[in-house]
Amino acid sequence: MNKKILLNFEDVLNTYKSKPHGIKALSLYSHWFPIKSSSQLAGIVADLMADGHLQDEPKLRLDYCSNSREELLRFEKEILTLFKIKGKIRKCTTNKYGTMNYGVNCMPLTRALKLLGVPTGAKVFKDFLIPDWILEDKENFRRFVVRLFTCESSRQVAKHPQIAIEMWKSLDNLEEGKKFMNQLKQYLNLHFNIKTSNLCIYKVKCKRKDGIITQPIRFTILANSQLSFCREIKLEDIKKQEELDKIADIRLDILLRKHIIELKRRFFSNSVDFNPLHPKYKGKTI
Repeated sequence: MNKKILLNFEDVLNTYKSKPHGIKALSLYSHWFPIKSSSQLAGIVADLMADGHLQDEPKLRLDYCSNSREELLRFEKEILTLFKIKGKIRKCTTNKYGTMNYGVNCMPLTRALKLLGVPTGAKVFKDFLIPDWILEDKENFRRFVVRLFTCESSRQVAKHPQIAIEMWKSLDNLEEGKKFMNQLKQYLNLHFNIKTSNLCIYKVKCKRKDGIITQPIRFTILANSQLSFCREIKLEDIKKQEELDKIADIRLDILLRKHIIELKRRFFSNSVDFNPLHPKYKGKTI
């Protein structure tokens, strides 16, 4: 993979109002530069777009949220490997779901991630798109999708299985949210030939504590592309991946049965209305 230079020292330095202050703040992190595109970096961007929170000025810090300590340690390893920065795990006190946060207090890192395309603030009323450096590279995009679907997708294991993903946006930001989801749809098709449903905006609405009304934007992986999705995208959660494996088994079974029926149809081609379950074909095998 040809790694593209995304940020130089000067790019982050230019985000500071005071150049001397910026040089001093960045001096400890000169080893980051140049920051180049990579699948690992694409995964971090997806994590923060899904279950993360990037705080803008004046705090300039980041949090990644999960109810799994193992997941937080995985994220810690990603940040540590690329940026040599380590944060802390703490309990989340703003909800009753037993979630935890992995927090990193590093202003230069937050400035860099913001330039790389990570949105700041509450994402439900923030307009953002998938960065071009992720879209243009198949492996960067694959990693982005793996992490985004690991965090945000739903899977229904049934006779007619379903793989779906949704994003909640405020009513004022629905159109920009649709653009983001259409990017996902377009490049799933472009890179992996994975076909998806049309976008669906459900009538259900949610009123936040601050009074903002949000709605979900959703699409599903079409039935004839679910096997391709399961082959190309491996979720990094054991339970969720097991569900994908079961969906793949169901789709393979359906495909196999259709193939057997087609073979029998060809074998008994003298019968225009061939039905392998008809009594007159009982006992006949290929």
